[in-house]
Amino acid sequence: MEYDVIIIGAGINGCCSAYTLAQAGLNVALIDQNGIASGGSGAAGAFISPKISKAGELKKIMSQAHTEALTFYTTRFPQFTLTKPLLHIANSPQESEKLEHYKRETTLQHSNIDNELKSLLTSDASADSYIYFSEGAVVDAQGVCNAMAEGIDFYPLKVEKLIHRDGEWQVGDLRAKHLVLTIGAYPKLLPIDYVGLRGIWGHRIDCETSTHIPCILHHHVSISPTSNTGIVAIGATHNVHYSPFSGEVYDLEQGRAQLLEKASKTLKLNNIKITNDYTGLRSGSNDYLPMLGSLVDAEATLQKYPHLRHGERVNPSEYTYYPNLTMINGSGGYGFVLAPYLAKRLGEWLVEGKELNPALSPSRFFPRWAKRQS
Repeated sequence: MEYDVIIIGAGINGCCSAYTLAQAGLNVALIDQNGIASGGSGAAGAFISPKISKAGELKKIMSQAHTEALTFYTTRFPQFTLTKPLLHIANSPQESEKLEHYKRETTLQHSNIDNELKSLLTSDASADSYIYFSEGAVVDAQGVCNAMAEGIDFYPLKVEKLIHRDGEWQVGDLRAKHLVLTIGAYPKLLPIDYVGLRGIWGHRIDCETSTHIPCILHHHVSISPTSNTGIVAIGATHNVHYSPFSGEVYDLEQGRAQLLEKASKTLKLNNIKITNDYTGLRSGSNDYLPMLGSLVDAEATLQKYPHLRHGERVNPSEYTYYPNLTMINGSGGYGFVLAPYLAKRLGEWLVEGKELNPALSPSRFFPRWAKRQS
């Protein structure tokens, strides 16, 4: 089968990219061995929240991505998007300082919380610095990913080898000029050990509770109402120590207990009954910026510039790259915020030839890795 683009990985980045490229008129194949939103994306809280950060490239990107994401989900997938005010409470002195700086700089509308909301909070949560946004959202993670993939040719395949031949990428019987990798922290399909990723294990629970939650809360964990009446989502918690590749079985009961204990630091949930668990591995970049760009062919580049091993500076435009191959990765806990932003730039790159932001290129990690190969 011939396609314009093959996308490997059907989490939020893969599904949003497939949707965006198909809307632009490209013929897209989407591949994932375990199904749509079966990994970290399916376990995500899927909050459309701004990132509390100070000045810099990350703040600029996240601010634009947040604005675009709110518009994208509420206009294109309103049936899977619940809009609510958003209360972000600092969970440490360091975050409090950052939050107060953000409040002075942000153009997003925010206000003081009312007495009704304050009465739900614990005394510790009430005493901490906060910002209360008038507009936030939470997305049905699996619902929206499946909606994006609707009408896209989907293949439940385990990809073990990539072949580039005669100007095309071959994945089994599928062929396309362009290949997009959106596989997160799962095993790499190419020798790209220089890509700086952190695997982050996520656990989210859905709970029945008699406590009415009027807004989305971010504190020690995220707590949010859902589209289902009486169901509250808690998570996803970050466990940087657990890896599904270690052979160790994840302790679901312990994970539940940790989530509920952390949630109790924010407010009291009455008559709790856990109805569902969602777990999966997400990927964050080592420098916290997401990745969008071409992948360096490390072996070919080191053969061309062997002195990179000794710290020689080479313009990234001179590296050898895999042809017509793009990676989206490293979104961490902001995958649903960043996905529309990254997919839009991917579409502009493939369809209109617009240059990608070099600050997001995975090649930014290559020089330091190359120097360690001496």
